[in-house]
Amino acid sequence: MRALSPPDAAMYWRSLNSPTDQFLLYAFALSADGADGNHRDGNHRDGNHREGAILGELRERADRIADLHLRIDPVPGNLDFPRWTRTPIRDDQFRLHPGDTWEDCLLTIADMMDRGPAAGGRTPDELWRVHVFGDLTQLPTAAGGHGRVVVLQMSHALGDGRTASAIARCLLSAEGPPAGSASSGQRSGEEWSRRVPMWGYVSDACAAGVGLMTTLPKLAAAMALGIDAWRRAGPTEAAGEHDLPSTTPAAIVPTRLNVSAPAVAAPKITRLRTVTVSRERVRLCGPSVTTGVLAVLGTVLPEIGGSSDGRVVAEVTIAREPVAGQRNNFFTTGIDLRSDLPLADRAMVIDQQLRDARVRDDAPVRRAERRAAAQAPAVLESLAVVMNAASATPARVAGTTIVSSVNRGPDDLALGGGRVLFTAGFPALSAVHGLSHGVHGIGDVVTISIASRSMVEAQLDRYVAALEAVFNA
Repeated sequence: MRALSPPDAAMYWRSLNSPTDQFLLYAFALSADGADGNHRDGNHRDGNHREGAILGELRERADRIADLHLRIDPVPGNLDFPRWTRTPIRDDQFRLHPGDTWEDCLLTIADMMDRGPAAGGRTPDELWRVHVFGDLTQLPTAAGGHGRVVVLQMSHALGDGRTASAIARCLLSAEGPPAGSASSGQRSGEEWSRRVPMWGYVSDACAAGVGLMTTLPKLAAAMALGIDAWRRAGPTEAAGEHDLPSTTPAAIVPTRLNVSAPAVAAPKITRLRTVTVSRERVRLCGPSVTTGVLAVLGTVLPEIGGSSDGRVVAEVTIAREPVAGQRNNFFTTGIDLRSDLPLADRAMVIDQQLRDARVRDDAPVRRAERRAAAQAPAVLESLAVVMNAASATPARVAGTTIVSSVNRGPDDLALGGGRVLFTAGFPALSAVHGLSHGVHGIGDVVTISIASRSMVEAQLDRYVAALEAVFNA
């Protein structure tokens, strides 16, 4: 059994204290020709049979995906990093939800986001669930408004947005995943525990013992690497470091969109909305989809959540180059949306900020800092996660909103004979971020997904209308 990498373990420990699951949404037509309007004229039994067949199709596909056979076994006392182990896929990991409309679907997802993994039936050591919403009406972009929605609920420990999207693509590909069961010939820890009752206790004790014995050596290594990183950060070290781009925007005082701001006293109820537009329309607003959406947010956000000094800053997730054995490879940075500039100029400035952030993050001193952090003992890493979750609201935050952007590839996914229409995703909200934006493209369609705990219904609808107006201008 292989241990989780430190970033993946941190995601796992974080999920034990707050909802961090990803919800990857894919909308499909009900049939290949898009003639969906007559499906509701059939009887209820036929509808249930059809959706039951969809669940069976997904179940069969999932069985051939290795990543969906993973689960996490924690080590007692967090003396070492949790371990990956293999487990069979169960039928109860696939759920069919009642609901008539697209709004019903969003309300169900919002409820799962509010109540955490248990609301979707997922336990902390398990990693995913599939939710199916069949024959919905009022579905954006669908012929006659009818369509089907599949939501892959996934622990962030299993992967970042890029990794999760790759798993979803394997599950929903028209060709299906590669043939052959991912679990064939492999015996999971769960199976060994059934066959040898003491196996689980012995395995846990060994892992905890190894973790305890390596705590001090790891701490020494982390200190040595940390000192090296500190030296690299000195003014006379690391040739070329002085040529790095300027630093990120200064943190801002929490606004009314940061739910822990004193002015916000409303119940923390998540509300979800989506805006679906063509990729071409987004690219008219900036040199890339991410930049174009950020530029548009710079037009709309000042009306509802600018900082006290007039700036509008978004905390943006940026992918790093993949690291072997590590499923979460990203960082976040503050991006000043420069609402004071015209749209075209703003997009160019935002694009340069994103480029500069990548250069800074890839600098030798930053890589040295990450190497030092990766050597920290598991017990200290887990304690840091717990303490961070329990810490008081900071006086300043990195941004007014979270923005995460992932290109989910070509629109060649299919399910039940229907092609994919669009995809969406809702980045988790936190104690200091009451508004998040997911930007997800598939084929020629881009969907901006909005999750909010800081706006009442009417205000959120006005915000969505304002976004649509800018994109359609």
